[in-house]
Amino acid sequence: MNQSKESGTPAPEVQKDLHIDIERPWLSRFHFLKEHGYLLRARYRPGWVPSWKDNPDVFKLEREDGVNIRVRLLDAQRISDGQFVMIKEVKSSSKEGLIACYLSSEKFKSDPRNHAVPVLDVLKDVVRSGTVLLVFPVLRHITDPPISSVSEALDLVGQTLEGLVFLHEHEVAHRDCAFGNIMMDARALFPTQWHPQFPHCDLQNRIYMRIKSRTDVGGVRYYFTDFGLSSKGEVQVTGLAGLEPSPELSDHVPYNPYKLDVYILGKMYQRKILDEFINVGFLQPLIDRMTSLNPVDYLSAVGAYAMFKDIRASLNIAWFNQRLRKRESRLVARFLKESSYWLQLQLTQLSAKPVLPPLQ
Repeated sequence: MNQSKESGTPAPEVQKDLHIDIERPWLSRFHFLKEHGYLLRARYRPGWVPSWKDNPDVFKLEREDGVNIRVRLLDAQRISDGQFVMIKEVKSSSKEGLIACYLSSEKFKSDPRNHAVPVLDVLKDVVRSGTVLLVFPVLRHITDPPISSVSEALDLVGQTLEGLVFLHEHEVAHRDCAFGNIMMDARALFPTQWHPQFPHCDLQNRIYMRIKSRTDVGGVRYYFTDFGLSSKGEVQVTGLAGLEPSPELSDHVPYNPYKLDVYILGKMYQRKILDEFINVGFLQPLIDRMTSLNPVDYLSAVGAYAMFKDIRASLNIAWFNQRLRKRESRLVARFLKESSYWLQLQLTQLSAKPVLPPLQ
């Protein structure tokens, strides 16, 4: 039987043919997490026997316990109230943990402008030294399900700009606030909890068929996640890392991380709103100011938010109820254009043929 050096408690036997390497530390954390109020799924419990073991014809991903993890982030259920959470392993000295906890401190928790993902709990790890486990709520990507109306698009832009102003006001630059690191609390959109590692299915691996829209539930709340590249109190930084390449990124020439945030967020609006839909062109002037090729010309977060509010105030109320109209892909547009040309050609040729008299 393996022993955990830090806790002295027995660690469950590892079934090496069933778990990949990144999963095994979680097996040793099972009892520790349970003692602190978090219950892991069956796959990570002592004595787990795969539900498909006696049925070789079953594809394992058809079963809930066949779903595993690929990163150092695991879901759990809070025993006190049944809420599902995500637990992330980070270095104790990392900026990610320090900044995330700073933004979740008591003095900031009640500020409605704070869109940093809340840290629900911090646990000193018993498996890896120098590591802590951060507990977050379970969130979803902002396009899953997609926005469906102009008002929903405006809400996404408004909340994220408001949140960026808050971060910068407290000298935090996210530096990676791209699409993958902005998420939403989508619990109101789903009739039951989705599988945290398999979000298109419920906890029994049944595919969701009916999902409510943001408008149906009065909106959702958006959050910035993953502060692994973030900085605090630094007006000049260097570095090339991040999900969104931008003109000023450099390992040698210092740049302003707050302006970088504005550029990254503007690029997200361009790709996920402007490039996807045709009836949101009123946002183009804002995005152009946020994503200029010259970083000197970027708006500040405060300036971008002020410009957005002016644009929103100038819109006729009828805009807000419009459904978003999908922009045709280039391939589809080309097909439709060529099909239209072919149809017009056929009609032209048909009209050019002589009209024969009816048969007698």
